[in-house]
Amino acid sequence: MTTTKNPHLFKIILSDRSGGVRGRPSRKIAIAAGASLYDLAEAAIESFDFDLDHAFGFYDNIKNWARSEEGYESFADIGHGDKYPGVEKVKISKVFRIPQQKMLLLFDYGEEWHFIVQYMGDAEVKPGQKLPHVIESKGTAPDQYDDYEDFDEDEEETDWEEEANAESDPNEDPEREKRINMEIIVDAYDPEEVAMGWYYYLKDNIRFPFKAKCNQVLVKSPLKSGEEVTVLQMAPTSECTHNMWVHIKWADREFAVPLVQLQPLQPDPKTKLAIEDWVYWLDRGNQF
Repeated sequence: MTTTKNPHLFKIILSDRSGGVRGRPSRKIAIAAGASLYDLAEAAIESFDFDLDHAFGFYDNIKNWARSEEGYESFADIGHGDKYPGVEKVKISKVFRIPQQKMLLLFDYGEEWHFIVQYMGDAEVKPGQKLPHVIESKGTAPDQYDDYEDFDEDEEETDWEEEANAESDPNEDPEREKRINMEIIVDAYDPEEVAMGWYYYLKDNIRFPFKAKCNQVLVKSPLKSGEEVTVLQMAPTSECTHNMWVHIKWADREFAVPLVQLQPLQPDPKTKLAIEDWVYWLDRGNQF
């Protein structure tokens, strides 16, 4: 592979089947901007000391690859795929268009090794450095032919064919899920980073001040259901490591309450969307 003045930087994390990455091995790889998806997969898999001896694919649904809207599969290059295009002629620059964008690299459909591939922007390499090049290596990868469940001791065994045929969750909002995972918490790899992703998304999109009413009684808040308040601003980041809090004005007092306790009254569209995203994420059982 030839060198380039503007190589791309990718972070590769060997995740579990649900997309969990905490405490898992990762690599950072510089690769030529003109490289193909096949080149990227080869570099990623070999950086974990695996042999590229099985089929693979890239998918935009990290948690359930079988329901992906966008995908690229090595099957197509040998004439066996009909749903997604191949990987050998598709340039990484055509797929990874914005920094922080992620895709799932699924390697070996029998064992199902899951790699989360995240585009980090331009890489800095020394003049004459051959590409691809592993810039950073964290954690020890398992042996390729170890049992997958030995590596994921706490993970229950799943069958990808059953997942592919399973009915969609009626409460899932695909557009909102994509925005949350690809924009709000796209580069978050631990609870603190998830919290900060939500914090700055809400801070940047909510228009303060705004009127709201209390929609639920909480032990940590003096507000009663139906009481109206003025929401002034986000609380400091130090107060938002386990929940999103906002400062309010109520009865000539100013203090912080959880954002989820408030229902905005006649909000502008961006404020409404941001708060609804946050409430949706919590209602899905997520937390920091």
